[in-house]
Amino acid sequence: MYEPRWSFNDSRYEFENKFNILQVLINEGRMNFSFQSRKTIESLTKIRRLPNGRIDLNTIDELARTTANMAGNFEHMMKQNNDTKHEE
Repeated sequence: MYEPRWSFNDSRYEFENKFNILQVLINEGRMNFSFQSRKTIESLTKIRRLPNGRIDLNTIDELARTTANMAGNFEHMMKQNNDTKHEE
């Protein structure tokens, strides 16, 4: 059976949710960056929020988008693994 990869963003909500997941992972210390990934760090620090709290999509570049998608996929896979462990 075909399973979606969960990397495609169907809506702005899903896209922003992946950035929120990334923020949580960084704040909890579950995601760290080495000195060699300084371009990614610079890219993430350029992201701004709008006055209403939403993410300003104009401040997101390819590195930030890729990192957020990776974090979202990581969380999704961890949730799937936890769900399958509980079923056993």
